[in-house]
Amino acid sequence: MSFVALPPTPASPAASVVPGDGWYPDIDCNDFRNALRMGEMVTHDRLVGAIEGAQVTVERELAAWRAACEMWGAATLAEVEPNRLSGGKHRLTLIYTRAVRMHAAAELAETHRDLTATQDGQARADTDETTAREYLRRATHAVRDILGVTRTAVELI
Repeated sequence: MSFVALPPTPASPAASVVPGDGWYPDIDCNDFRNALRMGEMVTHDRLVGAIEGAQVTVERELAAWRAACEMWGAATLAEVEPNRLSGGKHRLTLIYTRAVRMHAAAELAETHRDLTATQDGQARADTDETTAREYLRRATHAVRDILGVTRTAVELI
């Protein structure tokens, strides 16, 4: 009897993207995994579902802003402030991608619970909740950065 080791199945297909709507850019699944150091514990289908949900959420939050940009003649996100670059990449595209990643990561952190009932498993679940809240905070900051509004609202009572 012989044993042949097979290479591990990649978490995402080599050229896997979740398409944008033409105005907003595509989201690359492998870039998402690399940026958030997400290994193979999240299946490709779950990742795609989380990204799609995040796109819907972020795009809904930016709907009025997008409508105004389209009225000014922007046919894509990259045409809004086209000369604003960061590291050679379009600034708003980077921020939009961050907002989508953070919303998707929050969903994955909230729904990926440890199945053990041990105290260690519960501690990890509590950490995941904190992480999910942190991801949502970062997503909110990214959306506010796109809208050009402050991140904190303070009001005197």
